[in-house]
Amino acid sequence: MQIITLTTDFGEVDPYVGVVKGVILNIFPYAKIIDVTHNIAPQDIWQASWIIENSYHYFPHGTIHLCVVDPGVGSERKPILFETRNYFFIGPDNGIFTSILEKEEVINIIELTEKKYWLPNISQTFHGRDIFAPVAAHLAKGTTTKDFGKLLQKEELVKLQSNDFTKTEKGCVGIVKHIDHFGNIITNISSSSLPNKISGRFKNLDFKGFISNYSEAEPNKLFAIKGSHSYLELFINKGNVAKATNAKTGDKVEVRF
Repeated sequence: MQIITLTTDFGEVDPYVGVVKGVILNIFPYAKIIDVTHNIAPQDIWQASWIIENSYHYFPHGTIHLCVVDPGVGSERKPILFETRNYFFIGPDNGIFTSILEKEEVINIIELTEKKYWLPNISQTFHGRDIFAPVAAHLAKGTTTKDFGKLLQKEELVKLQSNDFTKTEKGCVGIVKHIDHFGNIITNISSSSLPNKISGRFKNLDFKGFISNYSEAEPNKLFAIKGSHSYLELFINKGNVAKATNAKTGDKVEVRF
């Protein structure tokens, strides 16, 4: 049984996710398909990159991670497959795999050019169905990575610009990397790099931290906590930071020591 994970911005209303699963199972019925999420903000490659970075390593070695957040679908952007020591990744070459390429030892990177592993008819708008899903299925079935196309070098791939937080004399400045279902703000600021007592400002709200758990915080006020992914997280007990501040990924977060 081969695990294939799906991470997309397809949502849960349209039939796109179900169709992708159908394509995979039609080629390899023994695949075990796991949904990571299909609720990435439409075309948000930064959010996709963050979710992949913080989820892939929780799966068994050998897992195939299929990620389709693809604003360049139908253009000249490359469809790629790459193999690391422990995992496989399939998706568009638009930067969503930047952090994986930096963290993992990469064995092979393939541009998907071998059309016999695609569906017969390729649309300009649904490569998740027509290219990526069948490639994932054939890979799970036992096809070796080099059979899918031509070798690429890591330097040839698209990379997202570095967005590390910056340190200042009195603290640091970071950005919003992810907004979860509860409206909590996950930043790119490593919580281990901060002292135990901090304060700061996000949008028009001041915050203090670190709070040891959500329930400890006074309701309806902004607080900081060390999140489960080891980054600074902002939350409102019994509230929603994203709605209260109209937050979006990339917004600035200021921290004072």
